[in-house]
Amino acid sequence: MSINGSTNNVTAIDVDMRHLLRSRKTEPTATSTQTGSDYSSLVSGISVQSINEIDHLIDGLQGLREKLNNDSDQLHRAITQHAAFSQSVVELTKIVSDGMTSVTKAGGV
Repeated sequence: MSINGSTNNVTAIDVDMRHLLRSRKTEPTATSTQTGSDYSSLVSGISVQSINEIDHLIDGLQGLREKLNNDSDQLHRAITQHAAFSQSVVELTKIVSDGMTSVTKAGGV
């Protein structure tokens, strides 16, 4: 999910709201009760869209959290393996160094 993607979603919602408002303004209503009902349905429609968008964002954030947790676990395993490998290299270097010291002493005698 990117910042640009969320901006496009907000823009799409704004456009939808504008279209809904314009279509409602051009439709003549017979009574004020009908106008109140129109506004109620308009607000209800906008609320449903907002709730759906919030649910979508929550799902996206939960997916992102899951991915970050998985990446964190993978990174932790890689660091642990690297540390073990580095320790093995240090131990091998010490063994080779001790071996070279023995060879040098034996050759010098």
